[in-house]
Amino acid sequence: MKSVTSLPRTGWIAVVATICIWTGFILVTRAGGKGVLTGFDVTALRFGVGAAIALFFLPRVTLPPLKVLALFSLFGGIGYATAVYAAFRMAPAAHASVLLPGALPFETAVIAWLWLKQTPSRAQRIALGFVFAGILLTAADTLSHGPSLTGMQLVGDLLFLCGSSSWAIFTLLLRQHPLPPLTATVSVTLASAIVYLPLWWLFLPSTMDQAPGGEILMQALYQGVLVVFIAMLTYTLAVRHLGPQAVALLMAVVPGLSAVAAVPVLGEPLSALTLAGLAAVTVGAVLGARPPKRVIPADLP
Repeated sequence: MKSVTSLPRTGWIAVVATICIWTGFILVTRAGGKGVLTGFDVTALRFGVGAAIALFFLPRVTLPPLKVLALFSLFGGIGYATAVYAAFRMAPAAHASVLLPGALPFETAVIAWLWLKQTPSRAQRIALGFVFAGILLTAADTLSHGPSLTGMQLVGDLLFLCGSSSWAIFTLLLRQHPLPPLTATVSVTLASAIVYLPLWWLFLPSTMDQAPGGEILMQALYQGVLVVFIAMLTYTLAVRHLGPQAVALLMAVVPGLSAVAAVPVLGEPLSALTLAGLAAVTVGAVLGARPPKRVIPADLP
């Protein structure tokens, strides 16, 4: 790994931008979960705005076969987005920090072991143990609340885990069907929009006509532009200049940063159990970034 002093300035700018966008994703989406828009509406904005941008890049990419498109859109698009945006209406940002970027390496490794028979190394198992401890501590925090909150937060936590599991499967699919980042983004976004938007328009509950214009604009720009495209470009640029191991280590700050930022931004206090969970998943992420043969998850969100 390169020393800190030798890392190019472009790579530093790119990784800081990615950290900011990923951290902001948790804060902005949780703010949206407290707003008027339904999770289905936010998903529609993500794919609608993202598809409009994807159409611009469509002539520059070669789409994969239909079967691959369907799998990518199911797990990397519709499955991930619907689970996560619904979860943000039920559980706090700190839980999202642990159970999305924090739990992703654990879920990717477990699914790779069950599906692809890729047995984790001893170092990986130690790292994954820390991540699993963080998940358990987060669950303990949920169960420590009163009955009126426990049920709703528990469903939200489970949905976060479903979302990260969906993204873990998408990560492994990308390893089986490797595509350039822009091609993968265009493919997932367009295929998801084609399938999801008609279903949302015809069947799914929506409060789009009741939401303030500022709320709609914020979610549209953040989810459809920053998250879907800008973060992909900055992440790819960071990996190119700094290397995947350095980027993985630096991205380990996202769970803690987003959870701490949620205290002043969203007014969501951090409990001792959640702090312990954040510490555990951060240690696990740092340890897990070190082995050169580990399965590196694709970039969230």
